[in-house]
Amino acid sequence: MGQISLKGIKKSFGAVDVLKGIDLEVGDGELVVFVGPSGCGKSTLLRMIAGLDQPTAGTIAINGTDVTPRSAADRGLAMVFQSYALYPHMSVRQNMAFGLQNTRMARAEIDARIADAARLLEIEPLLERRPGQLSGGQRQRVAIGRAIVRRPTAFLLDEPLSNLDAELRVSMRAELSALHARLGATMVHVTHDQVEAMTMADRIVVLRAGRIEQVDTPLNLYNRPANLFVAGFIGAPGMNMFGATMARGVARLEGGPEIDLGGLPLPPSGAVTLGIRPQHLLLSEGVEADLTAKVDLIEALGSETVVHATLNEGAKLLAVLPGQPALARGDVVGFDVDPAMVHAFGADGVRLAGF
Repeated sequence: MGQISLKGIKKSFGAVDVLKGIDLEVGDGELVVFVGPSGCGKSTLLRMIAGLDQPTAGTIAINGTDVTPRSAADRGLAMVFQSYALYPHMSVRQNMAFGLQNTRMARAEIDARIADAARLLEIEPLLERRPGQLSGGQRQRVAIGRAIVRRPTAFLLDEPLSNLDAELRVSMRAELSALHARLGATMVHVTHDQVEAMTMADRIVVLRAGRIEQVDTPLNLYNRPANLFVAGFIGAPGMNMFGATMARGVARLEGGPEIDLGGLPLPPSGAVTLGIRPQHLLLSEGVEADLTAKVDLIEALGSETVVHATLNEGAKLLAVLPGQPALARGDVVGFDVDPAMVHAFGADGVRLAGF
């Protein structure tokens, strides 16, 4: 069992409110990822769960038991840090055994747990080495192994992949996902990398300025962002945003071009913000395109092409096109928009019903 419940969690440092009332339920066996910009409070929230910091207000429960006043050592959780935090003078085996020895666990049980974790993480040949003799990826496996041997109620991971190079980070996030599937354990993972969050999480918690903006599955966040912030934060490259005026099913963008949104449930006439993901713009094959733009920059990636362009009215546009279209800087090209792929947000930044 690894259920975690947060109710009304607030944290202040002097006059600065870092967390402003967090309510969240993490289910048993879930992999939940906290994402958000720097300073949004995601690492502070993880430290609250771990017991490394105490909340100013609110309660934290694990498996239905209020653990708010308990120390970190009494919560039954294991944390994996960004810096690995391995003892450099100890071997891998000694690093993994150290916490268990402090609980006066029997030597045979310690050896059995280390052997199981080493086999699971494929670090058996490394057990007698010291951290200085390991690569970054190997050190991260050891840090995770040290957490596994404790057999905790839940794992807390604080940006565990951020110190790795890009290629290793991709392989390690796949390994972490596979490890979660094998263990079936609850994991709460903090990252600033939204791609990492999208590929690993059962659910993502999007934070901004100490508040939760949206909690949902990765695809629901991508397909139906609750507000402008989530729409702009989730997805790479970021969503195109255009100010527009809605009237009788037609959105007139600032400067003149119109997009017919006929067939969709339409919001009241008035000012809206339209969001269109770069991947949902299509090169126009007709005489009249929904949007016409001049190409500023081409990023040819082989399997896809990223086009940076400027609309005739001056607004910037980003399109991600499949394959290798024959485009060059300075070309004037048309793009068509599928109304079903358009997101619309009201003046308050909240997603409009029907979009």
